[in-house]
Amino acid sequence: MNRGARMLLQLFAPAAAVAAGALALGRLPVEAAQWPGGSYAPLSQCLQVGGLGAAAAMLAHSFWRLWRWERGREPQCPCGGLLSRPQRSRHGRLRRCLGCRRPHPET
Repeated sequence: MNRGARMLLQLFAPAAAVAAGALALGRLPVEAAQWPGGSYAPLSQCLQVGGLGAAAAMLAHSFWRLWRWERGREPQCPCGGLLSRPQRSRHGRLRRCLGCRRPHPET
C-alpha cells in the first residue's frame, strides 16, 4: 500500500466505520420484534438516522481537510502527506503524518 492510499484510508475509515455501525442498527427492528416487552424499532431508527448523519458529517470534514491539503492550507509532512490532529505525548504536542506515520512537533 503506498503512502497516498494509506493516508486516504486513515482519513476516511472512521466515517465508513460509523456508517457501517448505523446500517447495522437497521437490522435491530427485525431482531427487536421477537423480544418480549415492547418494540424498540423507533429508537433504532433514530439511532440509525443519527449515525448516518454523523457519518455524513465526518465524511464532509474529511473531504474538507483533503481539499485544504491539496491547496496547501493544511500542515504537511516533508513527504507531502497530510498531518493528523495534534496529540499529547511525553514529548509535547505532536502531529503524525497520515502517509509515512512520522511524528512532527506542533508549531
